[in-house]
Amino acid sequence: MAKTCAVFVAMLMAGSSLALAQQAKKRDLQDILWDADQRWLCTGPYQKSYKDCVQSRSKYWVDQFFEIQSTGLLRNKSEMVAVQSAANPAPGVGPYPADFKLLAVYENIAVATDHTDFKTADPGGKAVFTTDSRVVRVFVKQNGEWRPAAAALVPVIPPAPAPAQNSGAVTTKSPDEQLERELAEIDQKWMDAARNAKLDYLKQLFTDEWSEIVGWNPTVTLTKAATMDTLAKIDYKPGEGVFPDQFKLMAVYGNVALATDQRTRKRTDVNGRLVASPHRALLIFVKGNGRWRSAGGALVPILTSS
Repeated sequence: MAKTCAVFVAMLMAGSSLALAQQAKKRDLQDILWDADQRWLCTGPYQKSYKDCVQSRSKYWVDQFFEIQSTGLLRNKSEMVAVQSAANPAPGVGPYPADFKLLAVYENIAVATDHTDFKTADPGGKAVFTTDSRVVRVFVKQNGEWRPAAAALVPVIPPAPAPAQNSGAVTTKSPDEQLERELAEIDQKWMDAARNAKLDYLKQLFTDEWSEIVGWNPTVTLTKAATMDTLAKIDYKPGEGVFPDQFKLMAVYGNVALATDQRTRKRTDVNGRLVASPHRALLIFVKGNGRWRSAGGALVPILTSS
């Protein structure tokens, strides 16, 4: 009996030590990625002039880098560099990130979030805080270094609406057309299951660390459990729900695929009218045991002035 108890205690201690080691490893990686986040945005110990920052991040971003901006516009690396190179903002204008948190790691891909405030110039030319976003940031490890792979900025305080624009990233070609079709089909099944409360399918589709930030609730990072609970309680009326189209595969890193689509959220307002709100989505897919699953992402409202 005493021997059995001793073995049991030893197993508990070993399990506890392993859990503590994993937590320490995650904290270390979070610190590494927070440093990468600041380097990406030229803040903290990486502050530099605007022009130098544009040159620095253009070399730091991976070639397949893309971003869904807080207006819902999708831009790839070349478009980001071109727009930023043409700008000449006042000193102090730009992003100020905080509250960085590592959400999940899938092989050489890490998914994190932060809360980024933005300063713009007031009529007197002074840099003041005007907008802020919850940001999903994706990093890829290449040649031993973690580098920015993608971002989606979900506005908490939205910027001014932009003129109507196309979906962006027009020069980005699909890295794998067959995989793009396969994931687009999963995307459609995912939204159908969400609209019709097919929770068993969604439980199998979502990874355990699945998380999402949505434009209609930007201050909350949704978990798998919370989303399942919410979907179980929603009673959609005919025509309501979220409907996807414009699926586009942006990059593939081994068993992780990054994609985007446009998701239109349809709901009935207080006057009984069906209202449609378009969003641009960052989608993260992970392959395990031969099948692709959703790891989450972000839905950014598409803001236009027309």
